Order: sequence, then structure tokens, then C-alpha cells
Amino acid sequence: MTDIKDIQQRAAGYYDAYLADLERIVNIDSGTFDRDGVNEAGQFLQDILTDLGFEITLHPNTELGDNFVATLKGNGTRKLMLLGHFDTVYPAGTTTERPFTIRDGKAYGPASMDMKGGMVLACYALKILRDLGFEDFAEITFVANADEEIGSPSSRKLIESEASRMDAVFVFEPGRAAGGVLATRKGVGMFELAVHGVAAHAGASPQDGRSANLEMAHKIIKLHDLNDFEIGTTVSANQMHGGERRNVIADYAHCGVDVRVVTGDEGDRVTQAINEIAEGQVVPDTRTVLTGGINRPPMEKVPGTEALLGLSKTIVDGLGREYVELNSGGGSDGNFTAAVGTPTLDGLGPEGQNAHNAETEYVVLDSITDRIALTTALLIDCPAKP
Repeated sequence: MTDIKDIQQRAAGYYDAYLADLERIVNIDSGTFDRDGVNEAGQFLQDILTDLGFEITLHPNTELGDNFVATLKGNGTRKLMLLGHFDTVYPAGTTTERPFTIRDGKAYGPASMDMKGGMVLACYALKILRDLGFEDFAEITFVANADEEIGSPSSRKLIESEASRMDAVFVFEPGRAAGGVLATRKGVGMFELAVHGVAAHAGASPQDGRSANLEMAHKIIKLHDLNDFEIGTTVSANQMHGGERRNVIADYAHCGVDVRVVTGDEGDRVTQAINEIAEGQVVPDTRTVLTGGINRPPMEKVPGTEALLGLSKTIVDGLGREYVELNSGGGSDGNFTAAVGTPTLDGLGPEGQNAHNAETEYVVLDSITDRIALTTALLIDCPAKP
């Protein structure tokens, strides 16, 4: 077993350098659709990894930023994957208005928590492995994607392909507690319903109209009935638009529906139910078009997950922190890696709060050293995939 106190001291020695690199990357605007900014942030990470001996393979995009895979060969047998994203939800100019700042024991800045703090943290764990001369792995592969904040449309296949051949995957989404790790997340569904009706004058001939709004209202009530909070299923119609004018019976209505499920089977059940709701009709002569589906499968435990959790507890206990096994209603790219059967730990970034809020997003400074140490020890002692 790794000498965790030695790892902890080595991580503490990198504290100032970590903060300096975090400041540099946080102050790069890299909103998903800002291709140049995303690629600048990606290049920043590539430079660090290249200095550590990794070989970089770019996976170019024409409209979005480029995904990349960094690979380091060792002399062992285990194949380990680090995973994270470097795009953000913030538009260009945000970092000028809200630059990286430190106050009251916290480092503030756009995407400091979600998830540039985690990406830099992973790099510093790799620095410690280099310092130790640790090479007991066949390869360490760092998959970095540029479009996670919009559902990973260009990177999903790459992530799944790489994960399927790995012994374990470590995801650097934000940590929710200094001693916390996460192995389960809800699956995420994104559905769109469009109802087509018949327009008519609301005063002169309302009987000739077929209200798309009324049909959609009936469907929303039925969608709400699919909620089952006891088992963790949530279905919420959160975007609604219908009609164009006050005095015209609405001939079109649109609704965006968010779905969260704990298991794949429940995702199948809810998807079937939503299809039946879409196919049903209350207002005559209306027509409904349903698109979308389960975008991210649930992140469920697979053979090997419990071993990783047990190792995490041993490491966290050795660091003097309180171990917490977490779960989340939000999805991540870890959902994809667990779904292909690879043991996955998520939420390994620094502790923080207020993701997606440029004014208040932060990481907790006191968590940084131990989170670097946790990742380092996980990579050293991670068991092979059963």
C-alpha cells in the first residue's frame, strides 16, 4: 500500500504551482461554442501533459473545440483512464468581468469548480507519479473533451471507445466533499414535444381552432404523473412555448422535458411512457412529434466498482478526512464509461460549490492538497479490472 503521508507531503509541495496554473486556465474563456477559446484551454493542458512525457492525439472538430487524448506508456499491465472536459458554460468576456480571485479560503472564477480545477488537479497527480518514478501501468490515458457542457455530442464515441479497454476510469468533475467520491449518477433524458394544431380567430370562430396549447397542457400533466421521487425518477416539463398572438387559437406548442432515472430499466420504462403520452390525443385533429431520448445512461456500479470504493476509503482515512460515498442527480461523461462496463470513480476534483454561476463558483483551498493525494494514490494502487 502506498505511503499516503509521503504522497500528501508531495502534493502540499505543489500547492502554489497548482494555484498558479488554475489561475491561468480559469482566465481563459472557453465556453463550448467559443472554438478558439476552447482550443486555447486545451493547448494549456496539452503543454503540461507533453512536459510529463505524454503523447497527444488531437481529434479535430470544425465548429466546436478539438478533443484530445494524451497517452503515457509504462512497464506494467494496468490500463488507467483519466477523464474530464475543458469547455465551460460561460460566454466570451466572462473572465474579464470575473477573473480568478482568492479570498476567504476559496478560489473563485468561472469554471474553477466545473471543471478546470479538476483538470489541473489530475495533471498534478501525474506530476507526483513522475517524481516517484512510478511506471507500474501499461498506459495512462487522459481523455479531454471540448463539448461536455452540451452533452458531449462529438466526444461520446471517443470516450466510450477508450473506456471500454481500460481497467478503471477516474473522472475529475467537482468534489462535493473533501473526503468524498462518487460512483453513481442518474441517467439524463432530454425530450422535445411539438404539438401542431389548427389556428382560428379566438373571438370570431374559436370552434374552428384546435388548440395546441390545450393538447400540450394535457400532456404536461401526464408527464408530471411519471415522477416517482421514492425511487429517484424525475420528469419535469421545464420549457414551454405556445401560440403567437393573444387572439389566435394556438396552432403550435413546444415543450422541453428533462428526465432523470437511477437505472437503465427505469429509463426504458419512462421512455416508453413518454412515447405513449406523445401518441395519445385529447384535442381532436392535433398532431404531436416527439424527439430526443436518454442522452446519458445511468452511472451504475459494475464489477470492480466496490473495490475502487474500498480503496478510496482506505486512502481518505489515511489522509485524515471523513470518507463519504456520494451520488448525484446530474450526469457526467462518467455515465458513458460505467455504461460500457468499466469501473468508474467520479467527483475527484477539488471540493467546491456553485457551478455555472460566474459570480460565486469556487473551489475550497483546503481540499486541494488531499484531493491531489487521493488521485495519486488511486492511480498507484488501483486494482485490475475483474
